[in-house]
Amino acid sequence: MGRSAAKSEALLRGAPLPALLSFSAPIILGNIFQQLYNIVDAIVVGKFLGDLPLSGISIASPIMDILYALLLGGSIGVGVLVGQICGAEDWQRLKRVLATALLGGCGVTLLLSGLAFAFAERVLTAQGSQPETVAQAMDYLTIILAGLVFCYLNNYYATVLRSWGNSRTPFFVLLASSTLHALLDVLLCGVLHLGIRGVACSTVFCQIFSTVWMAVYTVRRCPQLRLDRSELRFDRRLAGLILSYAWAAALQQAVVMLGRFLVQGMLTPLGAANVTGYNMSMRVEQLLFCFSQGISAAMVVGISMNLGHGDRQRVKSFYYTGIRVELVLFAVLGVLARLFAAEAIGVFSDNASVIAAGVRYTGTMAFIYVFAFLGEVIQSFFRAIGRLRLTMLASLLQVLLRVLLSYLLIPLWGVYGICAAVSAGWVLLVFIEGAYSLRTARSL
Repeated sequence: MGRSAAKSEALLRGAPLPALLSFSAPIILGNIFQQLYNIVDAIVVGKFLGDLPLSGISIASPIMDILYALLLGGSIGVGVLVGQICGAEDWQRLKRVLATALLGGCGVTLLLSGLAFAFAERVLTAQGSQPETVAQAMDYLTIILAGLVFCYLNNYYATVLRSWGNSRTPFFVLLASSTLHALLDVLLCGVLHLGIRGVACSTVFCQIFSTVWMAVYTVRRCPQLRLDRSELRFDRRLAGLILSYAWAAALQQAVVMLGRFLVQGMLTPLGAANVTGYNMSMRVEQLLFCFSQGISAAMVVGISMNLGHGDRQRVKSFYYTGIRVELVLFAVLGVLARLFAAEAIGVFSDNASVIAAGVRYTGTMAFIYVFAFLGEVIQSFFRAIGRLRLTMLASLLQVLLRVLLSYLLIPLWGVYGICAAVSAGWVLLVFIEGAYSLRTARSL
C-alpha cells in the first residue's frame, strides 16, 4: 500500500484524532513555511528595491490578493467534491470531474487575467496613486497576470492531491518552490538588477516549477488522478455541479481579503506607527492561524471522504474531534500570544511606537482567538458537506459588520476599535453558524 493510499485508509477507517493530526501536520508546516517565506521575501525585496518599486508592489497587492483568493477559493470548492468522490471510489466520475475542473478553471483564470489587465490601471489611477507608481505596478502586474493560469494550476494540483489523501507532496513542493523563490529574488533583484520585473518573474517561474512537479507526480504516481489525452473533455453537466461548489468558496475568500483591505485603509489617519504596528501584528496572527487552518483543512478532507464513503458517524466524529483540537490550540496559542506579544512584534521593528501599537492589537486579540478558531472549524464543516453558499453568506455578513464597526470605532478607540470590530465579526459568525452546525451534524 502506497503512502497516499495508507493516509486515505486512515482517514476512512482509522481513529479520527491520530488521522487528523497526521494528515494536518504537513499542511500546518507548509502554512508556517509560507508565512516565514513571505517575511524573508519582504526583507529581500526591501533591501534591493527602492521606495518607488516597493510602492508599486504595495498598490498592486490588493488586486493580486483578490485574484489569488478567487483562485484558491475555487480550488477549495473543487477539492470538497473530489474528496467526496474519492471516498465513494467512483474513479471514472472522478476523472470526468478533474478534466472539467482543469479545463474550466484554466478558462476562467484566463478570463480573469484579461479583465484584470484591462481595468487594473484605471482602478489604480482612480485610487489617487501617482502616475510613476502606477507605471511600476503595471510592470509587475503585466508579468503576474500573464502567468496567472499557473497559479490556478498550482492550487488545483495541490488541492486534488490533498483531497486524494496526499498532504505530503504539496508540502515538499511548497518547501522547494519557496526556497527557490527567495534565491531567485536575490539573483534577479540583487545581482541582475531587474527591479520589480524580477520579483514578478520569480513568482511566475516558481508557480510554473510547482505546477510541473505536481503534474508529473500525478501522472507517474497517482493512476486514479491521471488524465489521458482522450479523457481531457469538458462536461457541461458536471461543470454546473463544480461551479456550485467552487463559486461560493471563491467569493468567500475574495470577500475576506477585500474586508481586510478596507479595514486597513481606515487606520491610515492614525499615523504610520499604528498602521505598521497593525500590519506586523497581522503577520503574527497569520502565523498563529497556520495551525487552525491546517487542522480545518485536514478535517475537510476527512469529512468529505467519509461522506462520499457513506459513513456519516465518522463525519460527526471528525467534526467533534476538530472542535476539540481547535480549543486546545487556542488554549496554547492564545497564552503565548498574550505573554510574548511585544517580543513577536519586536522581530519586525525596533520602533517603540510600532511595537506598542502591535501589542495593543495582539495582546487584546489573544483572548478572542477562540472565536476565530471555532469559526474556522465551523466554516470548514459546512464546506466539507457541500454547504458552501452558507459559508459565503456568513463570511459576507461578518466582513460587513467588521467594516461598519471599524468605520465607527477606529476614530474613537484607535487600534482597540479595530480589535472590537474584528472580534464582533468573529463572534457573529460563530453564533450564526455554531448551533446550526451542531444540529446539522447530529442529523447526519
